[in-house]
Amino acid sequence: MLSHIEDGDKVLKKPVLFSEFGLSETNQNFSMSDREKMHRAVLDIIYKSAKRNRSGAGALVWQFLVGGMKEFSDEYGMVPWESSSTPHIFIEQSCRLANAKGWTQLDVGFKEHC
Repeated sequence: MLSHIEDGDKVLKKPVLFSEFGLSETNQNFSMSDREKMHRAVLDIIYKSAKRNRSGAGALVWQFLVGGMKEFSDEYGMVPWESSSTPHIFIEQSCRLANAKGWTQLDVGFKEHC
């Protein structure tokens, strides 16, 4: 990720969006805790980049589902609300990015959630 951010800064001079990242539930000894740690690690790198106005601009996790849709999932799909901490990780990331960019002062929606 860091090399992509550096390339975005120095070569492309454009933001970099990290998309379709996840942790397969078919991995040996898979746990939701491991998936959440991986998500947090990715989101922390993106936040640090955005806070310094670097190219790491955002992320699209693979893949959020609603309850009852698990049968349509691959091994990366998850229903975030099945874990009490998963939604918090992504809400916190949205708030951190909004605060870093000053959006919480401009948008009432952010003020309510952050």
